[in-house]
Amino acid sequence: MFGWTSPPPIVIECDGFKGSLGMLFHLARLRRVNLLLVPIQPVCEAYLSYVLQNDEPDLDAAGAALVALAYLIERKAHALIPVDEVEAEDLEYGDRDALERSIEEYLPAIEALKDGWTAREARFFRSVEVEDGAYELPFELGDVKADDLARAFERLLRRATPDPIETLQRSRRSLTEHMNVVMATLTPEFRSLDDLVEGEYTRTDAVYWFLALLELIRLGQAQVRLDESEVAFARGTGN
Repeated sequence: MFGWTSPPPIVIECDGFKGSLGMLFHLARLRRVNLLLVPIQPVCEAYLSYVLQNDEPDLDAAGAALVALAYLIERKAHALIPVDEVEAEDLEYGDRDALERSIEEYLPAIEALKDGWTAREARFFRSVEVEDGAYELPFELGDVKADDLARAFERLLRRATPDPIETLQRSRRSLTEHMNVVMATLTPEFRSLDDLVEGEYTRTDAVYWFLALLELIRLGQAQVRLDESEVAFARGTGN
């Protein structure tokens, strides 16, 4: 189902299903469970609690659970789209007029999805289309490689404390605001992440720190280099 990895043992109990997340995914793919009777939000909250409460979660299992949740959300969203029984019967027998009526009915939704996709693309600095099968960062990193950045981020995560469990309705943190915090911390001298990020912080804090640094490097407001095989950061030359 997931190759050699299965989702963590997240148990689901409701009127429509009782069992594990992996089994729900399996039965949903076989269309043997009615997802309309299975609330997805508590399952997502259980997954979030699993990730936050484990100091060292199994990333392979967590990734498999994320794949399962994405599939279940997509299938339930599809099941929630209303379909008129008469039109559905007409379409089954190839009624062209019914097909045209169905397309016209969902045109506003299609346009809304297209607008959402356009807005999503504008939030990223590279296209989802990758030429020649290769991915290149759109800015110079000198002798620093992706593996060097990954190791620095991994060390930062080791020192982090688990995030407190909060409601899903909490306000989303602003990356722009965190970039201002990072800029105030950077100095003209190159310093490692261990020197820059002091005191106690959570895993979410670590993620925002790292994303803010990458964005500042892309904008030319921060620099990165290797100091004796350790990644170090400093303010950009133009600051």
